[in-house]
Parts: sequence; structure tokens; C-alpha cells
Amino acid sequence: MKVKKLISVLLASSMVLSLAACGSAAGSSDGGSGNAADASQTQTQTQSSSAAESEKTIEFWSVFTGGDGEAMQEIVDAYNATNPEYKVVHRMMAQEDLYQNLPLAVQSGTDVPDLAINHVDRLQLNKENDIYLPMDEYIAANGKITADKYNAAAWNPGEIDGKRYAVPLDVHGYLTYYNKDLVDKYYPGALDDNVITFDEIAQFAPAAAADGVYSYAYTWGRNEFQEWYAQLGGKASEDGTEPSLNNDKAKKVLTDWKAAVDNGWCTQDGDDPTNLFGQGQLVFLPEGTWMIGTLNSMDVNYGATYAITYDAAKPISWASSHQFVMPKKEQTPEKGAAIMDFLAFFQDNSLPWAQVGQCPAVNAITENDEFKAMPQAFFLSDPSLTYISDYKYYGYMVGALDAFVGEVVFGKMDVDEALSTYNQQISDNIKNQ
Repeated sequence: MKVKKLISVLLASSMVLSLAACGSAAGSSDGGSGNAADASQTQTQTQSSSAAESEKTIEFWSVFTGGDGEAMQEIVDAYNATNPEYKVVHRMMAQEDLYQNLPLAVQSGTDVPDLAINHVDRLQLNKENDIYLPMDEYIAANGKITADKYNAAAWNPGEIDGKRYAVPLDVHGYLTYYNKDLVDKYYPGALDDNVITFDEIAQFAPAAAADGVYSYAYTWGRNEFQEWYAQLGGKASEDGTEPSLNNDKAKKVLTDWKAAVDNGWCTQDGDDPTNLFGQGQLVFLPEGTWMIGTLNSMDVNYGATYAITYDAAKPISWASSHQFVMPKKEQTPEKGAAIMDFLAFFQDNSLPWAQVGQCPAVNAITENDEFKAMPQAFFLSDPSLTYISDYKYYGYMVGALDAFVGEVVFGKMDVDEALSTYNQQISDNIKNQ
């Protein structure tokens, strides 16, 4: 698909193309989305960015607008303090804005950034749409950015058709936070194996519900659905193109979830799960790694573990990765080399990124004792227990999930109708792109 056609699709259906990764529908955020004030301020910053650009700056767009944006700025400032020849100018914006503005900039050739953050599930389609520059020659010249220094699950997707288009920043995803005091009271022994199953929920949740305490929460429906669907062996697509959501596995996830809502085991429509967790009215909080800073600020005795699961041997959790990409533009070898110097800087200096709940992709940080003591550190211990989508049309899929998962779980839409309707919508969007 040509960039020009992609832009027409973006403008016509930006809601469908608000692709994944960060910023929960329940109001939490890992920096992948921001509020209207953030977006407005960022748009102004972006529009005036040409004044800051020069041949001696690296224009860097990111999707980080909250605490993670501050952490990224801290790292940028530390890099700039080393007095590099090319200083980095960091532009924070809501992910929906970046994903719409980036192809527009590439198409027009105006104000194209030198570096940007994209989610891993964006890479294949954006590469196909000619949005990126390959990075191989710059990486080879630098010599420091090598596969052995990075988490393999984050590194491998950046190579497409024999060329490297991305360098990973992190792995992030969904954990299950738990109130230790409530587990002791209502779920005795259930976490002895560090895994909570739906069978255990069914066993212990009625007693908690009788006291007005929810066992788990509807937070960001798309992510919870994906990890539970993956646990059952469900696939986004059987052939890599046509969606495969209209099936018994998807139906089981949704009907089980709706039953938990109806039974009072899961939070209700309109509830604020994070507040309920902090107030001692919720045992298990499925949420992103990016929530750690928020939870640390609350008076709650909490721990973290894998996703609630159907099978104790497969507590698969949803995951994603932020990736550095070089948007397509006329680029000088000198600036390309400077960009690689900046990326190599993260190999020893991304601890601030871990401190806001992320799992940096560089092994030097994740092998650090300070990181190992962080609640999210276990998330990287077994790659087989994380689900990172490689579906090229992931954006169409999660746009559909955002539209129907909550509607079904809270009894506003029939499950069969939803799966049939939205599976077809995804297929139509693919055909019409």
C-alpha cells in the first residue's frame, strides 16, 4: 500500500487505527497516550519544531506524555550533558497523534523527525508502507548495537526482510498486581505457586464478594482479552491476513468474563479499579508495568505476578515493546552516526526507564541488581510466558477489540453478534486499506 493511500485511510478512520500499546481505557497510562491538554500542547510543540531544528540536532518524537515522558527526558538530558556534537530535541506527543503525523510528514517531506518511537506491532505494516529507513549501515558503523546486548524478544522483530528497521527500547506489558493482605484473607495458599487461576477465582471469589470485595478487574479490555485468548491457544489470524476472532475460544473468554461481572467477582461498568485496589476493595488488579509508580505512591501492601490464567502452567501475559525507528528522509551519514551514539547511550543509562515500571531491552540494565529487585523484573524471566503480537494488522484488530469487549462483558452486546460483526469489520478494513 502506498503512503498516499495510507494517509487517506488514516484521515478517514483514525479511531480504527489507534494502535496498541499504552494508555489504558481505565485511565492508567504508560505514556502511550495523553490527555487533551497534553496532545494540544504537543501539537503546538511539533508545529513549532522547525525553529529548533538544525543540522546539529536530532529531532526525536516519542509517545511518552506522563511519568515515562519525564523519565525519557531525564535520559535525553543526561545524553545532552555529555556535550555530543548533535543534541537531541525530544518531542512528546500522544500516540494517536504521532501515528497519524508520522506518515503525513514522510509523505510531505516536511518536518520529518530523525528518530521516533513506534510500538513493535507497528513495524511490519509501516515498513511495508515505506515509512522507515533501514538502519543497518549506521548500526554496523557504530559497532556497539549488537544482538547479544538486547532481549531477544524485543530485538528480533526489528529485522524485516533481511534488514533492520528498529532498535528496541523496552519490553512492557500486563501484570497482575495483588493486595497481599486480601490474598491472605480471601485466597489462602492460592499464590504459593505465584500463579492465580480462574479455578481458584471460582473457589475463593464468592467469599470475597459476600464482603463487597471484587476479586479481579476489567481494566484495559483489549489486553486482558488477548492474554486470556492466547492462553487458550487462540490466534489473531490463521493465515497472517484474515482475522480469526469469531470462534469458540474467543467466545469462552468473553462469556466467562461476563459471568464473573454478573457474579460480582469482577469490577462493574464505571468502576475505577485502581482506586478500588488502593482502598482494599479489589484483590487482583490486572494492569500495565507502567502502573508501578502509581501503586508505589499508594498505601497498599502489594505484589506482582503473571496474568490470571486458565492453566497454571501457561500464565501468558500480554506484552509489547517500544522501538526506536528512523523515519524515511534524506539523512546524512554524520547524523545517522549521531543517532546511533544516542541509542548506544541507553545500554548503560536506561535505569530511569526501569524506575517508571518498564523493562529496558538492554541486558546490562536488566541484569543490574537494582532492576532485579523491582516488581516487574520477573516479567523477563521466561519469554514463553509473554505474548507479543506479530499480526501485521494488529491495529485493526485492537480497534475492534476496543469497540466490543467491554460492550459484551458488561452485557450491552450479544457475544455472537459482536464476534461476527467485528471480525468482519477487521477483514473489511484490511481489504479497503
